[in-house]
Amino acid sequence: MFQTIRFASLILVVLFFSGCGGGGGSGNSAQAHQAYVASLKASDIHNMSDADIQGLGTDIKFLSDAALVALDYHTGNNNPLGQIESISAAQIDVLTPAQVRLIGAIGADGTIGTSKITYLNSGTWSALVGNPQQVAAITPAEVATLWDTQIVAFGANINSLTNPDLVALTCLVNLNGTNPVGQIESITATEIAALSTSQVRMIGAAGPGGTIGTSQLSCMNSGAWATLTGDPTQVAAITPQEIATFPDSFIPTLGANINQLADLSLASLSIYVNLNGTNPVGQIETISAAEINALSPTQVSILAGITSPYGAATAIAYLNTGAFSVLSALQTPVLTATNVLGVNATQLASLSTAALAALPSATRSSLTGTQKALLTAPQHTACGC
Repeated sequence: MFQTIRFASLILVVLFFSGCGGGGGSGNSAQAHQAYVASLKASDIHNMSDADIQGLGTDIKFLSDAALVALDYHTGNNNPLGQIESISAAQIDVLTPAQVRLIGAIGADGTIGTSKITYLNSGTWSALVGNPQQVAAITPAEVATLWDTQIVAFGANINSLTNPDLVALTCLVNLNGTNPVGQIESITATEIAALSTSQVRMIGAAGPGGTIGTSQLSCMNSGAWATLTGDPTQVAAITPQEIATFPDSFIPTLGANINQLADLSLASLSIYVNLNGTNPVGQIETISAAEINALSPTQVSILAGITSPYGAATAIAYLNTGAFSVLSALQTPVLTATNVLGVNATQLASLSTAALAALPSATRSSLTGTQKALLTAPQHTACGC
């Protein structure tokens, strides 16, 4: 009844102004509607239907803070969609970032909490995130409420999120359908391409006590990861701590850009496998022949210097045979007797005669009969062993 009276009053005001002042009627009518919208209280909002919210049009910008806070996402007989879900793209476009923060933000004891922008319909959300200034105003608390699909909608404007916003992104999925994939897993190749190296370090990097920890790049989808590793500058920025989180499948994707890894990052590659499926083979075992070809002798030495069950500086033995076989005559001179302790007969026999001949004499002398068992006559001659 209250709402009906208010709208009836509005109609009378509009009719009054439209009947006065000749050509000024339209302007007066608009002013009357704006005045009506500005007068709405939180209690009035509670009684408004979805259609009433849509009927506010772009005059929604005249709502008071208390009225914006009172907007609700719940559905019912008068709200088959929900008030917040009914907000249109045109309406979101006229709201300031400060006003957007108030949408449905009723908190405990009537305080201002986190906005309910996660309930905006997809068209309205697209309009919001199409505005870099609006994206920059999104808060970490709001990020925590966003659905997977809303992350995808950022597009290149994801680079307008603040560092705390990027840190707040998570790999978590749920069973209610809002995050069936996970926020970080939903980041697209286009979005990764728009982020700076420092912004990539922030992705999901929430540490204990609000500190910045290690980014959760390991949760990225394969397309986004391929885009990241296709950029030499981005590869050069990968940290040793991030390397430790990477699944085996991430390593071959580095391709020739593996040679852009910092020395400490390259040295952080591991031979270890696990039972959770992320590293069923081991990072070093998944290095490809193309990646070995791209490494300098110094980088091969760094790789060989990684610890394995054979002891310190023995990880070269964990290369797969295809990768081991392409070690060149420029690379094998860096391999010490210690480095080749775990090399098996198949690996050794896969080397070219030039690569065998280029091994340091101390290294060739250290080779055992078991290791040399599969060498051909020309290979024996080349290595002098």
